[in-house]
Amino acid sequence: MSNNELWLGAKQRLSALVGPQEFATWFEPLDLRLEDDNQAVLLIPNRFFAEWIQDRYRPLLDHALSQAGGRPMRLAFEVAERPADAPARPGLAAAAPPPLLHSSAPLNVQYTFATFVVGKCNEMAHAACLAVAEQPGRQYNPLFVFGGAGLGKTHLVTAVGNQVLRGNPGARIHYCSAEGFTNELIQAVRFDGLARFQEKYRQVDCLLVDDIQFLAGRERTQEEFFHTFNTLYQAGKQIVVTSDKMPKDIPGLEKRLRTRFEWGLLVDLQPPDEETKVAILQKKAAERGLELARNVAQFLAKQPENNVRVLEGYLTRIIAISSFQGVEVTLDLVKRVVGPLVSERQVSIEDVLSTVASQFGVKVSDIKGTRKTREVSQPRQVAMYLARRLTRSSFPEIGRSFGGKDHSTVVKGVKKIEELLRENPELAEQVRAAERILTEGGMGGGTRLKGGGV
Repeated sequence: MSNNELWLGAKQRLSALVGPQEFATWFEPLDLRLEDDNQAVLLIPNRFFAEWIQDRYRPLLDHALSQAGGRPMRLAFEVAERPADAPARPGLAAAAPPPLLHSSAPLNVQYTFATFVVGKCNEMAHAACLAVAEQPGRQYNPLFVFGGAGLGKTHLVTAVGNQVLRGNPGARIHYCSAEGFTNELIQAVRFDGLARFQEKYRQVDCLLVDDIQFLAGRERTQEEFFHTFNTLYQAGKQIVVTSDKMPKDIPGLEKRLRTRFEWGLLVDLQPPDEETKVAILQKKAAERGLELARNVAQFLAKQPENNVRVLEGYLTRIIAISSFQGVEVTLDLVKRVVGPLVSERQVSIEDVLSTVASQFGVKVSDIKGTRKTREVSQPRQVAMYLARRLTRSSFPEIGRSFGGKDHSTVVKGVKKIEELLRENPELAEQVRAAERILTEGGMGGGTRLKGGGV
């Protein structure tokens, strides 16, 4: 079997195992040379490319070559670097010229601290981001902002960049997502541009990275981010990252990165309460030239939907239909337009009781009972809090569903959890997990919550 036949067979198998873009990026530029019947040498454009292939694809390559050759094959790597003016080596695909590494994603100028609606659910995160923006690198470094989707993480991290630039127009700000960081690193490795990539990221004054959880499981990317983090931190440069969960709860995140994130300040964004949602809706409507009546905003705010982007979507739909039909935005119009969308997301008190009981490892009868031990009282209060947030039930109605509790008991339980959520990020994450199950039908991780997490 010739070199070309063996490599063609191996590539056919590899293309079936990885996506077309991944195959084109990592395997099309390669060539193969047979040393003897059982020894193959893979020709790779540069050493960084070789390291990446070794780390991520070695088992796939071994398997594909053995299948194509019909026998076990020993695989070696050879860096086939050539001068820039030299012709391409016969049989070796010439890589495209190195692209210019893209600059920082542009900061959305509308995402400022002035346009961010502050409530009890986000006041600490807002204050921390503002402090960082006014004195970057001097306190709260790194700043780690976490919370569920649509609660304002991107708004806040972008506001930091805009505020830093307002105070120092010459500051080097770089904003990107973790996915963008990864994709840029891949291009740098492929085209031998790692040195430029490192220079770019390690000379900024403020690094803002969104959705850092997407680095999980990517060992090579985490290694590069680790060294970038160390360089910036030691130089006193500000680092702000966001995530949908706390560092310790991100699966596949290396311990050395997790501990560095925990060096600084961790602040969370909790789901907005009804008053904050009303304020957000009215502010968003005003930005679009609409004065949203309070009863309309309250109707939307009472729906079991905490993702602000979804609420904005409802508002966009309402405004569009109002404009198309030439009618005012009234409560009747909103109920007719949005009602069918939100009615599908209703949560019952029984749903809350069964979900919280399962997650905290207690029985529904325990929550409804009179036992006041810590193992039962906290799940009971969490269930009361979620019942109040996610259903349209009044305090007396909740009390009756909780075994005939007095409405004042429910009020105290809800207030107790609201206080604990502001003080205890771990409990806040536990409550969010239960809420995701109730509103989204699952949380993906199967995490079991424990009582007494204060």
